[in-house]
Amino acid sequence: MSEQLREEKRKIEELHEVASRMEACTSEQEVYRLGVAAAEGILEFDICGIDVEEDGYLVPKVTSSEMPNDGYDALEADTGLAGRTFQNRESFVISDVRTMDEAEPVQEQYRSILSAPVGDHGVFQAGSREAGAFDDDDLELAELLLSHVTEVVSRIESQSALRESEEKYRTLVEGSHDAIFIHLDGEFEFVNDRCTELSGYSRDELLEMAVWDIVHEGDCDRAQQHITEREPGDDDATHYQVRIRDKNGDVRYVEVSAQAITYDGERAYLGSARDVTERRQRKRKVERQNERLKEFASVVSHDLRNPLNVAQGHLELARETGADRHFEKTEAALDRMESLIGDLLKLARQGQDVDDAERSDLESVVRRAWSTVSTGEATLDVAGDLGEIAADRGRLQELFENLFRNAVEHVGEDVTVRVGSLARGFYVEDDGPGIPADEREKVFEHGHTTADDGSGLGLSIVKSIVEAHDWEVSICESEGCEELPDRPADAPGVGTRFEITTD
Repeated sequence: MSEQLREEKRKIEELHEVASRMEACTSEQEVYRLGVAAAEGILEFDICGIDVEEDGYLVPKVTSSEMPNDGYDALEADTGLAGRTFQNRESFVISDVRTMDEAEPVQEQYRSILSAPVGDHGVFQAGSREAGAFDDDDLELAELLLSHVTEVVSRIESQSALRESEEKYRTLVEGSHDAIFIHLDGEFEFVNDRCTELSGYSRDELLEMAVWDIVHEGDCDRAQQHITEREPGDDDATHYQVRIRDKNGDVRYVEVSAQAITYDGERAYLGSARDVTERRQRKRKVERQNERLKEFASVVSHDLRNPLNVAQGHLELARETGADRHFEKTEAALDRMESLIGDLLKLARQGQDVDDAERSDLESVVRRAWSTVSTGEATLDVAGDLGEIAADRGRLQELFENLFRNAVEHVGEDVTVRVGSLARGFYVEDDGPGIPADEREKVFEHGHTTADDGSGLGLSIVKSIVEAHDWEVSICESEGCEELPDRPADAPGVGTRFEITTD
């Protein structure tokens, strides 16, 4: 092997060693510095430097130790030999720059130049005061060195861009007003801070849980259907609303948007959830207000007008005949109007939302309500321990008063009324004949009554109180009623059961 080949082999090996050192660099400037040092020490280029493109200029970043103190300034990226090298990504060896205007040497005494691109980052240039100082071997070794520089700088830029992107994404996700999460096979894989605020669970707790652990039991099947019924390859986002139950057991309403993604090589779902509890409450409040306005207009225009017409008619007859019975009829009509106005005022107040609920002993509320209603010979049966409930105590009492009064009016004073607990609420039932099938959908409508002297507002008030607490009320009839564990074997049969679900 000739001396020249051995020398070239040595330089290549040393350049690979420099490349290994470059791999440990964490900044582009470090890589450029190692590159110029290698060009100066290994390739024996006396004068050299690396310029990097910034905002349309080639800006000097690192120069060799032999570079004159005055150095050189940044040049426009399309100017001279450096600009041509950068724009065309093409290497040049100029034996005598004095024969080329394009070269624009930085020092007049430089006679030859080697110019090579540093990828799409910038330009490497070496100069000599002697003509013909660089040959094709020099260019080949310089390009080998610069390939290492380019590869490492590109990697550092990619890692920096990735870190920046991850930081922006993390800032966006963690700063979001929505709860953002990823679940795989129903298990949480990622949750942001808003998830912990909404659910009440810590991040570590959520990452040990399934999504269905916080979805309200009444909405689990429907939420799962939104995932299981999706066609393979359907990556469009799906939107739905569900209830969740937080760590304290409170129920919140959320709007969910979920989309299929690939996570750790597997099909998963990226979801966002927005708390719409307050928005839903405001909407329901407006709906209730509108409904009450309709009810008031109907009562005023029809229910109040009828006894008013009766009173006016009998007053006219009393003037003509002087018979006492007409005064009695007038008095009865006025009493009826007073009763209707009282119920209207109750209905108006019960439609208001509950802002300050307090925990009350349910049995004490029940017994107080019973004591204020004219129940005659009726019997109250309290089934077991009713526990406590968070509610407006005054309005809750009026709810029971109206249900008790309804039972006495429609069944009779020998009715037995039973109050007991449900898994998520309570019930009030009687042992009467029940409500006819064609009447069950109408009982909560204002003005609906089958009693001769009923106002038709009692159960409407019940419904308003229930909705003001954001509860639900339903009617269970005879054989359709579920057997309850606290029901004694000798308890009377169920006529009508009102079931109030509180969460």
